[in-house]
Amino acid sequence: MSEEKISLSAGKTITHIAAYLLLFLAGDLVSSLLFDLLFSVVKLPSGWMYQLPRALGTLAVTWLLFWLYTSKVLRMKMSDFGITHKVRVWAVLLSLLLPVLTAAVFCAAGKVSITESSLGNVFGSAAASLAFALKAGITEEMLFRGFIMTLVGHKWGKKLAIIAPSVFFGCVHLINFEKNFTFAGVVLLIVSGSLAGIMFSLAADRGSVGSNALMHTIWNFIMATNIMHITTEQEAYGAPLVSVIIPSESILLTGGDFGAEASIIAVVGYAAVCILIMLAGKKTASSRNY
Repeated sequence: MSEEKISLSAGKTITHIAAYLLLFLAGDLVSSLLFDLLFSVVKLPSGWMYQLPRALGTLAVTWLLFWLYTSKVLRMKMSDFGITHKVRVWAVLLSLLLPVLTAAVFCAAGKVSITESSLGNVFGSAAASLAFALKAGITEEMLFRGFIMTLVGHKWGKKLAIIAPSVFFGCVHLINFEKNFTFAGVVLLIVSGSLAGIMFSLAADRGSVGSNALMHTIWNFIMATNIMHITTEQEAYGAPLVSVIIPSESILLTGGDFGAEASIIAVVGYAAVCILIMLAGKKTASSRNY
């Protein structure tokens, strides 16, 4: 079945969206149970050795569940939802520029320190961080910009397809709040998360899920793993390869409890990329047939 033949009632559209959400959660749960069982028997010498297979395992299980539902229940192909490995050249450039420039601004504003560690632990931590970034970047983009965006678009149009999954994407990240649950922090996270979602949605609309999955993966690798922690002295944690201590407690700079990804610096970056994609989009037709 080709993409233009997707025709579902509102009820069935919502049902399929709910099914994909449950499969996303099931992928994480099933993988966790399998690796909890495995690691209750097998003991490994380093923490990253546990993290690496867990992340890749979750990616594999979630992809399999998505594929089974798409092919066996909907009788469709993953490509019908824009899920392909094709990546636009501009997506590669923006994937690198956004996190690198954002990290550079924080490094210029804060105090940078490098954690001393053995070469093996450095490579191990980097490998585990990359696996985590791939897992989150690929599975989340398949869900939000692949299945949800396409289903919403075919039923309610392109504008809602870009906005609705993006706001939902921002709101879902509220589950990451652990403390300091303030009104300002919640608003900042929803605004920044929704804008990041719109950025990824625009990339998917002008390319494929492969384009925004790459953007999401590289962003996570640099900004949301043990490669780099950007935080205040009071909130410092773990043993990242690089620490950036921010001198200000301003929530606009720290991003509140969610961290630097919700900061005003990141928000400016998301907005700039949205503008660049829309400018590039004037010469690039939408890859979706809403």
